[in-house]
Amino acid sequence: MRALPGPELAASRTYFAEFDRTLYSQVGWTADEVDGLRAGLERKLKLLGLVKGHVLVPASHLLESELAREIVFDCPELLSKGVIVPALRQDFASCEEFLESKRADPDRHEAVLYEEPKVREMAQLIDMTARIEPWHVGNASAWFRDRLLADLDDDKSLLQTTIRRRGFALPADFRTRVADIERVSRGAVYRVAREVTANAKGTELWELLCSYADFLYYLGGARAVRSEGVLPQENLLDFSVRELTSGGTRLSEFEVFFKIFVDVVKAATSTHFPLDLLDALSLGDVVELHEIPVSREFVEKYNLIQAKTKEGLELHDPERLVLLMEELDEFELELHRNMEASIRREMPGRLKQQRKENAASFLHSLASLLVPYYDAPGDARDIVVSALRVAGWRSVADSIERRIRDGVDALNALSLDHSPATKPILLTFVERLKREYIEKLRAAE
Repeated sequence: MRALPGPELAASRTYFAEFDRTLYSQVGWTADEVDGLRAGLERKLKLLGLVKGHVLVPASHLLESELAREIVFDCPELLSKGVIVPALRQDFASCEEFLESKRADPDRHEAVLYEEPKVREMAQLIDMTARIEPWHVGNASAWFRDRLLADLDDDKSLLQTTIRRRGFALPADFRTRVADIERVSRGAVYRVAREVTANAKGTELWELLCSYADFLYYLGGARAVRSEGVLPQENLLDFSVRELTSGGTRLSEFEVFFKIFVDVVKAATSTHFPLDLLDALSLGDVVELHEIPVSREFVEKYNLIQAKTKEGLELHDPERLVLLMEELDEFELELHRNMEASIRREMPGRLKQQRKENAASFLHSLASLLVPYYDAPGDARDIVVSALRVAGWRSVADSIERRIRDGVDALNALSLDHSPATKPILLTFVERLKREYIEKLRAAE
């Protein structure tokens, strides 16, 4: 088990909470529904694997969730290549040690989740292959309590504005009762919310309070491992305050990529982009793409644009974590503008790159005609040149070697780099994705 290396751009890390057992249950579901749920989780992981450097997942979720185990066992490279990074409490030296503590939990409802043999297999796989990110449970719990109380006290917080827009009235004693909880947890907040809303018509207010408790719980976990991202309320779980309040479209990672970034690229280049890309690629394909240098450059630039966009906004939240509705609208508008500007700056470089690629292809074809053995593998060329020298044809051998070397130098000269602002990083990665998609279609024929 290895620790995740040094600091990186926080926006390029994301916290994936959707393996949490509280968000779904396979009990009573049909096989088709479970398959659909798995496909949806895989689709989200594929996108995050393409646009993020690391996907942080609580180790407990990987152990508890049957779907998580199935997905990772089918593609263990997600762990070994660092696409998925388990977040493990720092008071445990290994995932197996954490597992043993859970199996010894006095709460049998908790302990039984860790008794299946597959759970130990997952713990061992994590310990043997994965990089991990340690986190401090005390810090996360304290932040959860303080932030919930602060949002209850702040009349302009996302929680309070959502309650008002939905036409609810928050019971007066909810804040006091939360503050009196000795050890604040999601479960404790659920129970208090249930009790104070017992006389309300329907369960909508209780569900909203529980959803907000979930959101802060995940945000605390994400914050503990520096993975809160740019829009945590839109991405941390399958719940959107935006949907609850205005019925608008979520500005999730999916929407940012396909509805903003891809639309900007299509408009600028007048080319098609396959919207079923995520279904065509396997998780293994995503791992391979995640490893190539252009992918790392793309992740850094793509997420830096979002981070800088958020930095330019005036936000009500003093921690600059959560955006209000009007702030989200402003962010979406500014992000679209910044994506457009970035693509425009890349266009001349991409056109030059394409011309150089075409010239390189022409030079290669020309060299193949003019230079004997140009297309032969390096070892074969060396053998041919050496054989000519041994045979007394030194001048011919020298001429062939010089022409090959000049051809290689010419090819290298065609690959001069660009400045960071104009280097076609975003557009090059898009082209790489499209090539991968085409290859998949051809393979399926």
